[in-house]
Amino acid sequence: MNNSERLPRKTLFAYGCGDFASNLCWTFIGSYLTIFYTDVVGIAPAAVSAIMLVARALDAVDDPLQGAIIERTRSNKGRFRPYILYGAPILTLFLILTFTIVGKGTTAVAWAAFTYIVCGIIYSIVNLSYGALSTVMTTNQDDIAQLNSWRMMGTNVSAVLLSAITPVLLSKFSGGAQTYAGAAYTKVAIFYGLCALPIFYFVYVNCKEKITPPVSATRVPLSQTIKSVITNKPLIIIFCMQLIALTATFGRLGVVIYYLMYNVKRMDLIPVFMSLPSIMTVLGILITKNYTAKIGKKKMAAIGYIGAGLSLIAIYFVGQMGGYNNIPLLIALHAIFGFFCFSAPIPMAMVADAINYQEDRMGVRADGTSYATVSLSTKLGGAIGVSLALMIMSATGYIPNAQQTATALNGINVATNLVFGIFYLCCLIPLALYPLNEDINAKIRTRLDEKEAAARALENGN
Repeated sequence: MNNSERLPRKTLFAYGCGDFASNLCWTFIGSYLTIFYTDVVGIAPAAVSAIMLVARALDAVDDPLQGAIIERTRSNKGRFRPYILYGAPILTLFLILTFTIVGKGTTAVAWAAFTYIVCGIIYSIVNLSYGALSTVMTTNQDDIAQLNSWRMMGTNVSAVLLSAITPVLLSKFSGGAQTYAGAAYTKVAIFYGLCALPIFYFVYVNCKEKITPPVSATRVPLSQTIKSVITNKPLIIIFCMQLIALTATFGRLGVVIYYLMYNVKRMDLIPVFMSLPSIMTVLGILITKNYTAKIGKKKMAAIGYIGAGLSLIAIYFVGQMGGYNNIPLLIALHAIFGFFCFSAPIPMAMVADAINYQEDRMGVRADGTSYATVSLSTKLGGAIGVSLALMIMSATGYIPNAQQTATALNGINVATNLVFGIFYLCCLIPLALYPLNEDINAKIRTRLDEKEAAARALENGN
């Protein structure tokens, strides 16, 4: 494929819709499943943490194997697109089952573990296949960056939508009660699942795989593929960076509802506080996406991590100084935090560079396995972040559906803001170790194009 050939706007838009659909499922899970388990199903916070950590431990083995299988797929629909086509309806089904209450006590815990684990596995199959598409739709570096920017805009638009309408829907389906009923969560899950399904098919139809590696490139032993991934220094650094960043992002997303309900005590403003950061992230991406190539991915990511981290730390100190009722200041700080999350798509744009780096170095293109490895950081980060926050809250005396003590309120503030603000700043450590830049990436891509042309000529007997 010619590097000068650019992707049409419709394709970029369609690709962005993929994460919109994914996050109608996963952001709803990330934002509301924890409080659904603790305050509706009645599962102890320690048991919720255990379920999430066990699920992520399984993912650590399962996700790379899924990636290896997917990248070896050869079909007339491509390598990655079939998994979107057939996996999307199963993901919809398990989203609904995850928010369905079955039994009490041990039975409820077992059902929660089963549905959450299976839902995570199906989500991985669909989402890593979707994510890996960006590495085979074009070789143009600007378009790869644009694809990931559109993807993150899709992520945040869905987050805005969910943040704005989910409390309204839950309240409506609960008959206007102050506490949300279990059946209300199920109905909202059905609504989001049925909305996501046709959007996945829109992505399937409009996002084509234009880069097909030579047959010889996909017929390598699994052991060699795994070796190419674990020895890929840039990829491992991206994984570490994403793990830290997404622990902060999804960890806070999973517990901020507690902060708003118990600390700020403004149920009427929950849609504002939950949607505003996502709105500002979309704005931040729109403003900064054209500067990433000019300034460089590393510098732009560093600016984003510093801004996001300091904003959350500032929110924490506002609460410590008794400022929970200072709504204008809290809204302003949440807006600033959201804007600096423009850095979110940058590491995913780096994944394609890391894949190219290792293919140039070892002759193995492990795009599916590589993407699965980095994608694993999404679910690991969410589980670690939420589990860490729940442990802090539990240790400081949090009691579901009760008036919280001053110590418990401080624990919620620490768990929601201070801890994750520090996590964002810690992202600067692996970022400083990342060895690639735009000049190196361009030289690698040129060499790969030459090698691919020679391999195809050899396969065709020319």
